[in-house]
Amino acid sequence: MTEDNHSTALDVLVIGGTPAHPGGVEAFCDRSSAAIAARGGAVRMTVEPAGTAFLPLRRLPDYIHRLARLFARRHPRPDGVWVQYVNLPDLGYVAAAKMAGYKVMVTPHLGSNWRSQERPILRRISRMLIGQADRLALISRTQELEIDLPHDVPRSLIRNFLPEALWADPVPPANSGDALQLIHSGRLSEGKGTFLFVELCAALRDRGVPFHARITGGADAATMDRLNTMIRDLDLGPHVEVLGRVPDDELLRRLREADMLVHLSRSDSYPLIVLEALSCGTYPLCMELAGARDMVESYAGKVVSAQSPVAEAAEFIEGAHSNEIRGAAREAAERVRRDYAWSNCAAALEAALRNAFA
Repeated sequence: MTEDNHSTALDVLVIGGTPAHPGGVEAFCDRSSAAIAARGGAVRMTVEPAGTAFLPLRRLPDYIHRLARLFARRHPRPDGVWVQYVNLPDLGYVAAAKMAGYKVMVTPHLGSNWRSQERPILRRISRMLIGQADRLALISRTQELEIDLPHDVPRSLIRNFLPEALWADPVPPANSGDALQLIHSGRLSEGKGTFLFVELCAALRDRGVPFHARITGGADAATMDRLNTMIRDLDLGPHVEVLGRVPDDELLRRLREADMLVHLSRSDSYPLIVLEALSCGTYPLCMELAGARDMVESYAGKVVSAQSPVAEAAEFIEGAHSNEIRGAAREAAERVRRDYAWSNCAAALEAALRNAFA
């Protein structure tokens, strides 16, 4: 069957995300299913959480129960299972689905610095389990550079999904104030670069660079306490505002208000927040990772090294011409919005699903 043959509807079970810890993969599942539904029913997707984020021992019985449910499905029985791979327990669904007789497609959402890729034994286990899949659906070609993927599993190239509400508002005019408006957003953590961002704010303050910074995103209590303590100890209260987790519409508004997104993450394979920022006319400054570099080279932005990210970022911001930054980001926003229109992203995904399961 060809990729564009829509004569037979497909029923696809999507497994991914943990509602208690919302982030990029949860948004990806919600948006992809909504975009596919908008195409008129040629593919029907049912999303079920994997429940694997920060999996403690006390939640193992629930995880095993979720795996067992794949064997109990009878009517309706999906044509295939699409697994979102964020951490190693997610790949348990690949093994269980194959044992239950399903075709399986896997989409990785992790980077080279994740535990399952850094440790040789976990990397081998990961590669073995991914090798059971019938197809891989990669968000970017750069994932081949970061993740140890088996060569003999067929690939499809799909795209990430930006918030649908994004297209309701035009690209905003560039800010005209002297002080740069900075933003850091995501699941707040060491790996996502949250504390490097605070270090950068201190460096900018010490260099006399006028700026205001906002931090959005959720975190556990210990991480939030550490963040607030660090801001207080560095006397950054007048410069840094911690907003916590905000709804999607407010995040888009905050991105549109900002001049620069600072994303010094060590862990993202293809960071959605960078695309979201670009689509809002916000200039991204990122840590050196294959996915972030691909976005910057394709659209606009700056990449700093993993060896001295704070010093390089501070030097760049101090010497940057704000009008040039704002102009480059605004021009890139229109291209990102065209490339990531939901119709384009949904078409690529439906083609991959049909190749995997039809």
